[in-house]
Amino acid sequence: MGLSLAIAGKGGIGKTTFAALVIRALGELKIRPALAVDADPNSNLAEALGVAPGMPLAHIREQGSSPEGSPASGIGRARAVEDEIQRAIVEAQGFDLLAMGRPEGPRCYCYVNNLLRRSLDLLAANYAAVVMDNEAGMEHLSRRTTNKVDFLIVVTDCTLPAFRAAERVLALSRELPIHVGRRMVLVNRARPDQAADEIGRRLAAREVARLPDVPQDSLVEQAGAVGRDVFSLPADNPAVRAVYHVVQTLIALHEG
Repeated sequence: MGLSLAIAGKGGIGKTTFAALVIRALGELKIRPALAVDADPNSNLAEALGVAPGMPLAHIREQGSSPEGSPASGIGRARAVEDEIQRAIVEAQGFDLLAMGRPEGPRCYCYVNNLLRRSLDLLAANYAAVVMDNEAGMEHLSRRTTNKVDFLIVVTDCTLPAFRAAERVLALSRELPIHVGRRMVLVNRARPDQAADEIGRRLAAREVARLPDVPQDSLVEQAGAVGRDVFSLPADNPAVRAVYHVVQTLIALHEG
């Protein structure tokens, strides 16, 4: 498998828009096909990418579990899960999309989650890049799409609450049963009058690198407010250019 990114951070910080812009940049850099994974139960990544949402994988998980907690039986269940995942994929120009869906309910999901992991691991190997847009709590990251994440990108802004949330995400990531190659922080909606230097000082005391900032951009915010996808933004848009530079940085690090 190629480049794998997991994007996390405080709710409302702009993770989904950033993830969609990363997918756009990967396509422009000819890193394709990419697999976009919407691991947030709110499931807004499809809209940001301008595609119709597909069947969430939570539906497959529910179908494969019984109220009593015993797995659905029958020869070929693993192949059936793989087939269902293939039907859940939304295909687009240069990328595919999968939605994880809602969190687990009261049933026992160990069996079907193992099938999902195995099938998604095999699926992810077919892509040049995998980009996961996680919910704030990162529960879905522990049900990973791969055995390894090259980059965990924690999105924050220059406010103290957002940075504290980023610190909690970073701490939680060290407790999850996955391997993270590099932990990195990205300051989104950065403005010259905000205390970006204070973020730098705080990061210097921790084992985490900082990606180039993405500036606050009214055009990006307007597009999100009215449901326009990131591909509608002009190529010379400051946020689009900034994310393009971020992806170039990640590729260089990955290849280095």
